[in-house]
Amino acid sequence: MSRFIEVEFPEAGITVTAALNEAEEPEMCKRFWDLLEEPLRTMNCHTLSTGCLFDARPRPPKHPVKIGFQASNLAKVKRLYSELVPGMLLYSGYEITTCYGAHVTEPLSTSGSYIAQVIDEDLGKYYNAGKYVWDAQSYEHKPTMTIFRRKEAY
Repeated sequence: MSRFIEVEFPEAGITVTAALNEAEEPEMCKRFWDLLEEPLRTMNCHTLSTGCLFDARPRPPKHPVKIGFQASNLAKVKRLYSELVPGMLLYSGYEITTCYGAHVTEPLSTSGSYIAQVIDEDLGKYYNAGKYVWDAQSYEHKPTMTIFRRKEAY
């Protein structure tokens, strides 16, 4: 049985559901699920040059944790950012990368494991949330949050 998470963009008033990708990335999905014992509040960082992709970064941990990065990620299946499809969520052990649209321009290795996929019926809302993050950062220079939490029933 699949487990699900909620991804909330409070400033945009948008919440979407994503299914964990436990078949491909069981260890990183477990690690992320365990992290969500309490809702995880993150700040968004959109580089703008990457296209429809941004990172959601939590407060740094007190103690060192094993994380992945572009030169050596922890993913079982290695991907390029430009190969991502809308709705993919990647987890590096620290930050969550969110691909909200089809236009991702970076032909570089991802820094995280593909841990979840936004459900099909929420992809339009997910794109709108990502566009909101883009606009807030690009035009208004306002910080935005993403909140991740377990969804016990779907």
